[in-house]
Amino acid sequence: MRISRVYICIAVLLVTILSGCAQKGPVLLDNIKYQPPEGLAAGTPKLVVGVSPFRDDRGKTFSVLGKRTIPDYVENDLVVQGTVADLVTAALKDALKARGIIVKDVPAWDMNAESIRTTGIDILIGGEIKTLWVEAVSQTLNFKVSAVVQLRVSAADVAEKKIIRTLVLNSKLERQDVAFSFESVKSAVSEALSSALDQLLNDEEFKKRIR
Repeated sequence: MRISRVYICIAVLLVTILSGCAQKGPVLLDNIKYQPPEGLAAGTPKLVVGVSPFRDDRGKTFSVLGKRTIPDYVENDLVVQGTVADLVTAALKDALKARGIIVKDVPAWDMNAESIRTTGIDILIGGEIKTLWVEAVSQTLNFKVSAVVQLRVSAADVAEKKIIRTLVLNSKLERQDVAFSFESVKSAVSEALSSALDQLLNDEEFKKRIR
C-alpha cells in the first residue's frame, strides 16, 4: 500500500513539474539552421548562385512552425522569428555556402523559365514550402517529437533561361524520450530541414551544374 502511494506521489509530482514548465501562448523556437554533413569540404567557387525567397504554400500562419501539446493541459504554437519562408531561404543559402558556393540574394521568382530577369548570377534557385511542421507531445515520462519537411525546388541556368532541375524534397524525423526538451525540438527540425536540402545538393544533375 505504501509503495503504491509512493508511486502515486511521484506521478503527481512529475505531472506538476511538467505542467509548471509549460507556458501559455506561443513559444519561440530560435537557432534552427542548416547542419552540414560530417566531413563536408568546401570546394573552390566557380559559379554565383542566386537564391530567391521561398514561397510558403503550407496554408498556415507564416511564422508558425508547429505545436507543442501537453494532453488535457496546454497547447502552444511553436513560432520562429520572422517567417518560416525566411528560415528555409537562409538554410538553403547556408547549405550552398558550406560547399564553397558564392551565394547572392535575388528577387522573388515564380520558378518559370520565361520569367527569369535576374542578372549577375549563373544559377537561379527558387522554391515552395509544401510542408514544414513539427509536433511535440509531452506526457509523464514520454516525450515524442515529429518533424516533417516537403519542399519543391527549381534551379535554372540564367544565361540559357532554362530550368535545369525541379525536385520535390522530402524528409521526416521522429524521436522519443522520457523528458521534453526544446533543444530536442529544434534539433529535430534542423535535421529534417537539412536532410531535405541535402537531397538537392547531392542530386547528380544539380552537382554537374555547380561544380
